[in-house]
Amino acid sequence: MSNTQPPPENPHDVGDRVRVRLTDADAESPFDGAICRVVHVFVDGPDRHEVVDGGSGPEREMDRASYRLEAVESREVLPVVVRHRDVVLAEDDP
Repeated sequence: MSNTQPPPENPHDVGDRVRVRLTDADAESPFDGAICRVVHVFVDGPDRHEVVDGGSGPEREMDRASYRLEAVESREVLPVVVRHRDVVLAEDDP
């Protein structure tokens, strides 16, 4: 499933129902398309497009927030933290 809907400007809240929407490069992940509930919000700096220089590594763009998610069907917490840009609200999903 490709990332067709842009993420909202503001971070999601704990309890929000979201769908994981990964980029085409990551679309083979078992988490792509999962319907989840936000259980924790990790907030980065105030600038959503902040670029961090890792010293010896390449620069990387930071998201404003990342999330710990719980799968709605299994009620298991995903073993990964998901970036803000990789989730969209799942209001219309069953």
